[in-house]
Amino acid sequence: MITRIVKVKIKKENLKEFRNYISEFLNEVKSYANNYYADSFADLEDELNFHIYTIWNTEDGLNEFRKSDINLNFKNNITEWSSEHYSAWTVENI
Repeated sequence: MITRIVKVKIKKENLKEFRNYISEFLNEVKSYANNYYADSFADLEDELNFHIYTIWNTEDGLNEFRKSDINLNFKNNITEWSSEHYSAWTVENI
């Protein structure tokens, strides 16, 4: 299993739009081939910080998703709505 973790800090003026968008985005990810899990988590100390977790059955599945329109739209929206550049990690269970 491959886990992709994305940390974003949303501009306060985009918070409502992000919250509306993220559930739709996650539903699209969950229906994507090779996706095992997708969810987002809000930071308890800072309402503008979020972590988005997606778990993939294979690295090829993740790589295929990275090229998808769903992911490209996500990256464009996050870039627009974020107050700073997002951070991302890809990790594997061992």
